[in-house]
Amino acid sequence: MAQLTYQNELTDEMIAEAEAMEGEPLRVEQWNHEATLDTIRRWCWGLGDDNPLYYDEAYAAQSPYGSIVAPATFLATVYTGQVGVGMVGIQPFGGGFKWKFDETIHRGDRLNVDARLGPIKVVSGRHASRFVIQSTLNTYFRGDGATVGHLEGWTLRVPRSKAAGGLAYEPRKAHSYSREELESIRLSAIGEERRGAETRYWEDVIVGEDIPMMVKGPIDLITMIAYYAGNHGTPRYKSTELAWKYRTWAVEAPENLPNNYDPFYYAESVSPSAGHTREDVAHEVGMPGAYNNGTQTMGWIGHAVQNWMGDDGFLSELTVTLRRPAIFGDTVWCGGRVSAKPEPGLVELDLSARNQIDDAVADGSAVVRLPVRS
Repeated sequence: MAQLTYQNELTDEMIAEAEAMEGEPLRVEQWNHEATLDTIRRWCWGLGDDNPLYYDEAYAAQSPYGSIVAPATFLATVYTGQVGVGMVGIQPFGGGFKWKFDETIHRGDRLNVDARLGPIKVVSGRHASRFVIQSTLNTYFRGDGATVGHLEGWTLRVPRSKAAGGLAYEPRKAHSYSREELESIRLSAIGEERRGAETRYWEDVIVGEDIPMMVKGPIDLITMIAYYAGNHGTPRYKSTELAWKYRTWAVEAPENLPNNYDPFYYAESVSPSAGHTREDVAHEVGMPGAYNNGTQTMGWIGHAVQNWMGDDGFLSELTVTLRRPAIFGDTVWCGGRVSAKPEPGLVELDLSARNQIDDAVADGSAVVRLPVRS
């Protein structure tokens, strides 16, 4: 099989070509097409979320919805909005998400998406001298044509470690925990606060109050396997015969690929996405160690919001910006605070995710709609 050649340096020509693609439709390869009992449960359990509203039929029947529903972030399992189009060979990393949700997703809903390339932005940072933020603009529809959500997704296109000015995190060993630290994490996990069926009314919310911290980790290979069981999330992950077919198409007939992502991802015998599970690949792309998935972090933060708002709440907006990688051995705490109550029924939240060494893994914001008594 022929070899695909690629450029490891980010060039002005690459950037110009990417800018010229703004507005082009993406040929999306969806993962989930329907919100079923199993697809919803796998997404939630892959995040560590065992809220009975999302899988327990008897509990959900007594809820305001009368049946199983999905958390708003389930739309990421239809399509993550994270892409690497053009700039062949320049590593994509998840950058962030700006969601607006219109309707609750119910069990049995068929879902599809219209995705287009958005604008790009050229930036510099502490760990890479020049990289690109590539965006997609995505609208999610129910089978009857109703719009259920919108996403502006951000992908960082960063030259890898061997490139001039490429990504250059110092390798970091997995954190070693004392028995007491692990016991503290365990107690936090099993004591997780969930509002559930107890209605949280808008009038009772106080500006400045905390969103209870929720613990995720320590991250390991099992964490990632469980997550990917719930969200394949990207066409970069292929098994056995499919991996060979995609690899062959990328080199010999890229027009046969069912999307227009960077063919480099399919042509490599070891996918650059393997950095999510393999330390050697993570170091090669410039990460400090095998690292978790950005969509996973977004789902964790969404989980913290859902726990706080309760079954009657509705997540209207969620913005998550990924700041630093969380690597194997890290534990991540997600939470926040109430920042404003702009009008009756609406609450604004400031959100964050930090690890055990106080690195800011992600931050963000949310708008939640709560019941009003009067």
